[in-house]
Amino acid sequence: MLVRHINLLFSRYIPIVLLLAVGTAAAQDRQPANFDVEDSEKALGNRIVFPEVKRDGSAMIDCFAIVETGGKMKDYGCYAQDQMDAPFAEAVNYAAKKARVNPAVIDGKKREIYLQFRAEFIAEGDERTIDLYLNPGFAENVEAYGYDHIAGQRVVGKEAWLGVCPQATRYSLWVRAYLGEDGKTDNVNLIHSGGIVPTDACQNAIKETILSSLYTPALADGVPVPSTYVEMFGN
Repeated sequence: MLVRHINLLFSRYIPIVLLLAVGTAAAQDRQPANFDVEDSEKALGNRIVFPEVKRDGSAMIDCFAIVETGGKMKDYGCYAQDQMDAPFAEAVNYAAKKARVNPAVIDGKKREIYLQFRAEFIAEGDERTIDLYLNPGFAENVEAYGYDHIAGQRVVGKEAWLGVCPQATRYSLWVRAYLGEDGKTDNVNLIHSGGIVPTDACQNAIKETILSSLYTPALADGVPVPSTYVEMFGN
């Protein structure tokens, strides 16, 4: 069973050493949540049981969770694009119940964050592999930084939008925003993807939540990089 992780990579080029030093310091000030926990029995990758399969193939599962400061995952969920892959989503959901995650740390303080990740199941002959990626697979970021970059993570705060947006009527909005290597957001766009179109008040509350939240920046080879932050809002 394989779980992918990102290691720091340092440049040998003198002209940009200072820039990289600043970037690395920023990364250390804003460390994202990750699956590399010391207690291997509680690590998510080690708790997932590979479902029975009768032939070679792979399945990619999209997941989300709120990671508490103590490392527990709550309000988690996984879904498969194909109904045939539903058992794989169920396997991750079951494992998440008792799994632990290293929480995000910003300026030396543990923070509760919204985590988006993917689990890839690969069956080849008698070999079974589960790869975990700390990003939601947004194509633009994958093309720029690779399949296993670490996406930006948003700190869960007061979430004022919950008191403004619909509670019973179904809706879903995708948020896309620029997230700088300094962890600051700009240029927030909302894309309606299902249900009713929420009121302007709701949409503005979501935008304000995105702009006012703290983030860990995206990391490529351990270095903070600008990226597109994406998140689904809805009920």
